[in-house]
Amino acid sequence: MNKLRALSRSLGFSFALLGLAPAASAQMSINDAAAALVKEGDLALARRKPVDALRAYNAAMKADPASSLPPSMVANALLVQAGAQSDAAQQATLRSQSEHFARLALGLEPRNPVALEVMRMLGDHTPVTLHEPTPEAAALKAEGEVLFVDGKYDEAREKYLGAAQADPLFSTAWILAGDCYFAQKKWSEAEALFRKGVTVEPLNSQGWRFLSDALAWQGKRAAAEEALFGGIAAQPSQSPNWGKLAHMREKAGTPLTPFGLFRKASARIDPATGKKTVTLDPSLRDPEARKKPDGAVWMMAGLSEANILVKDREDKATTAPFAIELAAWRDALKVADELAANGGGTITDPGLVALQQLARADQLEAGLLILRYKESYRPEFEAWKKEHPNGIRKFVDTWGLQP
Repeated sequence: MNKLRALSRSLGFSFALLGLAPAASAQMSINDAAAALVKEGDLALARRKPVDALRAYNAAMKADPASSLPPSMVANALLVQAGAQSDAAQQATLRSQSEHFARLALGLEPRNPVALEVMRMLGDHTPVTLHEPTPEAAALKAEGEVLFVDGKYDEAREKYLGAAQADPLFSTAWILAGDCYFAQKKWSEAEALFRKGVTVEPLNSQGWRFLSDALAWQGKRAAAEEALFGGIAAQPSQSPNWGKLAHMREKAGTPLTPFGLFRKASARIDPATGKKTVTLDPSLRDPEARKKPDGAVWMMAGLSEANILVKDREDKATTAPFAIELAAWRDALKVADELAANGGGTITDPGLVALQQLARADQLEAGLLILRYKESYRPEFEAWKKEHPNGIRKFVDTWGLQP
């Protein structure tokens, strides 16, 4: 295995500390000096020493300013630190710093999977519910992390398999054991353990992506794509799965188009007074901008959300987050249709246009669940999947969209 690939396999032990597996798909350019410092940081983070890890990652940034890997690892280490804070203000500061470095990494490499995962976790405060390992299994996994980062793959695998045997429902342990085989280019052995992991826990989205990697290296393109759809079905908000799928589709001549909808209005209710506030993107603060179709649609989306929150407060009820999102967009898109019908103009934002097309085809619910997923939408998403077997593939094949 070449040096870059070896480095890419070591990436995720900071993620493992957050309950995630190593970033099996990461392949980023970096010079030897910076790579050594990143490995030093990975070891420190695996040993639960985030301050030492940050020191090494920051040094790696200076050693190779053009590489997106060091800033993405800084972002991840800061997120790890934020999660360990009890002080809300300190946690907010660390999360803000984490976002800064994640955006810096994405500016250097838009497909950086570490930075994409950091951004996803920053934007979605509800974590996916995966099996909580027993203390014995968690301790064995932690020992394996250090061995893996140090390149001792056989020894690391034994620790991970020990963790899996101690707690057979601990899917991450099976997947990490498979990752050791992957690091040694033993694709079929890696495939078997990755498959075991996602069988134990189908919601382990990264496990599906790693399985796709192992299948792809064996030339099993169709199976690799199917595994990516498994990852998307597990958690549609994980961008690296979509990035790999888009790459496969592009090579096959059926490229995907980014949905590109960036929210420009949000609502909140003051818990003390009940006063509603709609916050607008700077581009909509000019009254003339709000008179245009795009602005009017965004205003209605925000107002509809605010009105639901007000009613919930009055009724002492709680509307599910997805129900709020779906209702707000139905109201907003009615405004778009009314403006067009009455000669008031048509919306132009590509994301809004795509959403309007989905609504007209009775695919608004599917589009929001797949393209705008948040973990708080889990109950509705699971119900939709049950009602629409293979629905995600059908949606992608029909619309050619990705988040």
